[in-house]
Amino acid sequence: MQMPKYQDLQYRRPSVDDIRECALRTRLRLMTSKDISLVDAALAEFQHSLSGFYTAEALCNIRFDQNTQDEYFRLEQDFFEENEPIVSELSSMVYSVLLHMEDIDALKDRFGEMIFRKAQTQKETINSTVVELLSLESSLENDYDQIMAQAQISFHDKLLNLSMMEPYFESGHREIRKSAQEEAANFFESELDRFNDIFSRLVETRTKIAEKLGFENFVALGYKRMERYDYTPEMVASFREMVCKYIVPMTSEIRRLQKERLGVDALKYYDLPVLFPKGNPKPIIRMEDYPEKTGEMFSALMGKTPSFFDILREYGFMDLVSRPSKATGGYCVTLLDYAIPFILMNANGTAEDVTTLIHESGHAYASLRSADASPFIECLSPTLETCEIHSTALEYLTYPHLELFFGDRASDVRDLHMTRSLLFIPYGCMVDEFQHEIYASPNMTHEQRHDTWKRLEEKYQPFLDYDGQSFYASGAAWVKKGHIFTDPFYYIDYCLAQVVSLQLWDKSRSNPAEAMRVYDLLCKEGGNSMFLDLLSKSGLESPFESGVIKRIAYRAAEFLQL
Repeated sequence: MQMPKYQDLQYRRPSVDDIRECALRTRLRLMTSKDISLVDAALAEFQHSLSGFYTAEALCNIRFDQNTQDEYFRLEQDFFEENEPIVSELSSMVYSVLLHMEDIDALKDRFGEMIFRKAQTQKETINSTVVELLSLESSLENDYDQIMAQAQISFHDKLLNLSMMEPYFESGHREIRKSAQEEAANFFESELDRFNDIFSRLVETRTKIAEKLGFENFVALGYKRMERYDYTPEMVASFREMVCKYIVPMTSEIRRLQKERLGVDALKYYDLPVLFPKGNPKPIIRMEDYPEKTGEMFSALMGKTPSFFDILREYGFMDLVSRPSKATGGYCVTLLDYAIPFILMNANGTAEDVTTLIHESGHAYASLRSADASPFIECLSPTLETCEIHSTALEYLTYPHLELFFGDRASDVRDLHMTRSLLFIPYGCMVDEFQHEIYASPNMTHEQRHDTWKRLEEKYQPFLDYDGQSFYASGAAWVKKGHIFTDPFYYIDYCLAQVVSLQLWDKSRSNPAEAMRVYDLLCKEGGNSMFLDLLSKSGLESPFESGVIKRIAYRAAEFLQL
């Protein structure tokens, strides 16, 4: 099939009735079939139906995120909010039959173990009793996203969204970055009642879903949803404590040195993003030139021209630069019917542009490499902590090529990236522990949630000084983190991925070819293996193993000359 251009893709609302009919037909064929080839054909038909639905949903979300003023796609999102849980229930109904078929061993040999694990997970996490609650949950998540996307902050005679404020947060002029942070904080404070209300309703809704499904609380359901087949909340808690022991002291030293480098009496919250006295390094090329240079970089790294990125660029499967009507953040999503990933981000002229572009390109590369990994769309992609290795590891593996973007300041950028990585790991753990506490005690008041966040900041970010700024001092900073609202329990996956990715970085310093071979293996395996099994196959150590974080912390500290 010839690759289409993104601009030529036509959105059509899928028919849930057609999917329902296909699901019922497939279920009946599975229950009556004695021939594995007929099982194959029945499942293939249902896969085609599901792929069409999720492709339409992804295209709808992209088109809305490209222009959040588009009323048509806003209303189409309402359709998917209402119907995605119904389609998930139909999917669960079909795959649950696999769990009780007579020839289950032969089917596992044919299809692999993972689809049966996923079928069991669907059975435990989705049924008709919670469909309406799942739609409500999705609607509340979109309410949060819309507030964030439509934020408008008046600064320096301009009306800016949150992404467009980022360069001012990194200004080399202290008064500019202070006033920029204050204006952003004022926006969040003005919306705090709405954020608190949405989150309270989300906690209530998720707790009701968990109880209806027979779980003690949403923590247990959250782990099921995240498909954590081979590690537990207790293992994650142990990981967080190792981070406190080995990484948090390093971050305090990083901040001490930053204070000296900036020449300030005290390091305030508005100083934290800036590591260099004259401001952080910025790309020396125009944002419009990012795609060409990124393609050049991947051709050099992977030894293939045109690179996968060049092809995605040629056919228009990316939207990179921030603008007022565009949703904030960045992501990569696969349009399943075409087996093509789409990259959306908000470049704003900072060094983070390049990091984000490489990160999302890692997801895109993995999507392309694993396109034939499984006959099931559910198994094309692994669980999310592995997906984040695809993206995060590439940030490190491209270190030798950053001169393309930063010229003679590439060394500063490598230091900046490694520093931010180390600073991020405790923050990610703090987000994770916050969610564990919130969902274990779902009746907390707004004030209790803010107090919980303040206590965790003291544990994971002891260097914070909010200079009396009321929004931050109240403990409300957690409302800025969208994952807490829209992707519960996702955030620790970034931390686990960082520790694994740092192993690949360490390997790349002495044997870059071997590091790339392991990286490619991780990407092309898709979702056929569990997280820890895949690491073992690749010769990488589990981030839960005693000593791994300690060793990686030492290597990173050595690199930064701490």
